[in-house]
Amino acid sequence: MSCLNDLPNSFEPTYTCATEILATAPVSALITFVIGIPLIGIVKRYLRRIFDKTEFDEALENFIFRIAVLLMWALVILTAANELGINVTGIVAALGILGLAVAFAAQDTMENVIAGIFIIVDRPFREGERILLPKKLGGIYSSWGDVSEIGLRTTVVRSTDGVMLTIPNKLLTNDTVANFSHSADMELRVRIRLGLIPTWINVSKAEEIIIDIAENHPDISKTPKPPEVVLRDFGDQEVIMEIRYYVNNARKMRPSKSFFVGEILRRFDESGVSLAFPVRINMNSDVDLGDLGF
Repeated sequence: MSCLNDLPNSFEPTYTCATEILATAPVSALITFVIGIPLIGIVKRYLRRIFDKTEFDEALENFIFRIAVLLMWALVILTAANELGINVTGIVAALGILGLAVAFAAQDTMENVIAGIFIIVDRPFREGERILLPKKLGGIYSSWGDVSEIGLRTTVVRSTDGVMLTIPNKLLTNDTVANFSHSADMELRVRIRLGLIPTWINVSKAEEIIIDIAENHPDISKTPKPPEVVLRDFGDQEVIMEIRYYVNNARKMRPSKSFFVGEILRRFDESGVSLAFPVRINMNSDVDLGDLGF
């Protein structure tokens, strides 16, 4: 005979009776919460300590932490429901179907979240680095941008035009990612092409001036290769010259190129070096061909 039959009129404080009370569904469910909730708090603290000792990205750590906490709460609630005699299998099956429905409905979001995890794990770029914007955006908001924040669904990039862009992560993983600030090798090569009047004196003097400009510019790096001038080919009416040099920061590429072009124009003009350009002559006009470099 169970001691529970006489409750609440009488109660025998025996081990057998206490065991029967603890085995009842409401008490078992309550005990599950009493034990489970503190355990969740302990596991959360240990997870935070583990993450503090690792070099995971903060966004990925927060994502894993939230998923772990959600699973622990689900385990406690389902265990308590099972103690109350609720069909847990049916609940799990219903949640699975609901999860599939949500996944199909939010397929685009899930693709961006998965892409965000790949970005965080693979680290093709980090916050503060300069990257090439996706082709769909590059022609509208400038071609480059500085990464401001990497999230699970989107990445925030500030374009060189000053526009803050919130880019879905799948756009960044479905295309080639060009990182101009990669820490392993910061040197980037800049190329400048120009056409010169095809005479030896004109070309050799231009080469001397360009080398002098390159050697006296503080932003031009001597590694991995010193600046060089290459005569690429003959054009229709010119000799094509290419200037190649390295800078140690992506933000120096355009300023150094602008300085170089300005100095070339100034020094060429002072030294009488002639750039080639299309010429249209009206033979009925009084034109001295020597003034045009012919």
